[in-house]
Amino acid sequence: MSLPGRLTACCLMAWALSSCALFSKPTPTAQQATLKQMGHWQGRLSLKVLQANPEQFSAQFELNGSADAGELSIISPLGTTLAVARWTPHNAQLLQGQKVQDFTSVEALTLQLTGAALPLPALLAWLDVDGPPVPGWQLNAESPPGGRRVFAKREAPLPVLQLTLLLDPP
Repeated sequence: MSLPGRLTACCLMAWALSSCALFSKPTPTAQQATLKQMGHWQGRLSLKVLQANPEQFSAQFELNGSADAGELSIISPLGTTLAVARWTPHNAQLLQGQKVQDFTSVEALTLQLTGAALPLPALLAWLDVDGPPVPGWQLNAESPPGGRRVFAKREAPLPVLQLTLLLDPP
């Protein structure tokens, strides 16, 4: 097969896989519907961990709930769910495919993933309004007509984190 033919076949396969992912979304449970009533945001996120070997992660996301109980889905550009984080006041879970990890709190979960416990209550407040200040974090948020942008940077403790959220309009 020629190079143009292989490229066309790859593009068609990627399109077919993304179509399957879009149409195979599970039906929301009653708990998910309740969380969505508490709060619902979706858009794109980027997290940079600035250390000796910098790391960057970008994905689409859907967030339902509050700081007390919620669910965050991380979604690939093709529409496949990469991971789901769920939390309550008593515990947190990270689901990646068939793998399930349990944590004592959402802070412990974010510490494991990013090397730093993220201030979830403040981050959720920043999604709608300029939330409360958090020691060690700088916040810059804008609400242009096309959605909300939140830029958060944590310089202390190390490693430095840069979180960017681009929210879709409600």
